[in-house]
This record gives sequence, C-alpha cells and structure tokens, in this order.
Amino acid sequence: MTNELMVDIETSGSKPGCKVLSLGAFGFDKDGNQVEFYCRFDAKSQIAQGLEDDASTMAWWNNQGREAFEEAFGGDTDPIKGIADFKQWVMQNFRTSKFDKFRVWSRGIDFDFPILNRFFQTYGFNGFPWQFWQQYDYRTVANLFPVIKSAEGNVLKHSALEDAKAQMRGLRAFYTLTKD
Repeated sequence: MTNELMVDIETSGSKPGCKVLSLGAFGFDKDGNQVEFYCRFDAKSQIAQGLEDDASTMAWWNNQGREAFEEAFGGDTDPIKGIADFKQWVMQNFRTSKFDKFRVWSRGIDFDFPILNRFFQTYGFNGFPWQFWQQYDYRTVANLFPVIKSAEGNVLKHSALEDAKAQMRGLRAFYTLTKD
C-alpha cells in the first residue's frame, strides 16, 4: 500500500467556516513507509479570522468529558504555521507530481474536505496539495463493508490522529477483503 493518506479533523462546528481544532493524518508514503502528522490549532486565535463555533457542536463537546474537551481545545499552534507544515509534509511524503497515483481519504467527503478547504483559504492558502479527483470517501467504504469496522480497533476518542489511524486500519482491511 503506497501513496494512501487518511485525514481527520476535529472542529467546533459541522460546516465550512467553523474552527478547526486539530488535523490528523496517517498514511503510507510513496515508498510504502508509515507516516503521520498531527497538529492542534489555537482555537482562540481563529475568532479574529471570523471562524465560528456551532452551538450544537459545542454542546456535544461539553458532553465528551473534560479530557476530550481539553485535548480538542488546548492546541496552541498558529494556524498559518500548522497549515504550511501540513502542506509541506504532504508534498514531502506523497507527491512528486500531480499525476502520481495518490489517494487521500476522509470519513465524509462532505465534511473534512470542505471545512479544511475554507480553513486553508481563511489563512491565505489556496487549495490542497492534491487534486480534487484524488479525494475519496472512507464513510462509503465503511458503510458498504461493515465487516471492516472491527479492523479499526479501539481508539482514543476524538483525537484526529487516532481516528485517522483507525480509519486507515479499516481501509487496509477493505483492500485485503477485496483483493483478487
């Protein structure tokens, strides 16, 4: 398995324009090595950029327990630095040209990617370090093949990196299941 990346985010809302609290990514680079990225963004600084909290999402976070809340909202990385670091990490590990065989996955193509895209744009970054046709939806795979859910294993709840790792374990099980 090479050039496969799973991304996951934790947010303060469910639509583009909400705060991004953390970004986790786990994958197999162009040489087949396991690589990971994790960044916890400073949520307070995002207010000045007009990024908002959603009341129902905040109520949900308040019911997740103190440890999960502190992990989610305790980040201190400047978003500009974190985004730049992520884009550089992707290019270094996965990309040699825009025509590489490369897939980037998220659990909900209509959640992570649109929110991240707005977040990147808010801080002056235009687009992802991949092409739109390289984006795939892990939620669909997981729903069509529920047996792979058990391969995800137990994870630390609401950690973007641990969620990305679990989802990649599920994706690997899917590939094994569907291998000719």
